Amino acid sequence: MPLLICRTCPRYDVDSGSFGAALDGALAGAEVRVRHVPCLGGCPNAGNVAVDGPGKPRVRFSRIGVDDAEDLLDAARRYDASPSGAPGDWEVPAGLAARVTAVSPKR
Repeated sequence: MPLLICRTCPRYDVDSGSFGAALDGALAGAEVRVRHVPCLGGCPNAGNVAVDGPGKPRVRFSRIGVDDAEDLLDAARRYDASPSGAPGDWEVPAGLAARVTAVSPKR
């Protein structure tokens, strides 16, 4: 199960792409697979990260910062342990609950 990080955040800023590089440092050594993707569709709310897995909906968080690394890792573990991946079936860490900005089911 990968943790997806937007590699273009903040898209509308001169430092486009700086978010992913900063978050990589905070996630160094994590047991969760990290994958950088071109866009998670959360613009203009910079700092977009998602959890995604086979047969599960993609759950996107926005306005994420380096200080959210531990909550992201916790969310990834909880999502992975959930049979459905739907946020109602696993407890989203309190620090991220208000920043779930999309739940995209697989087609």
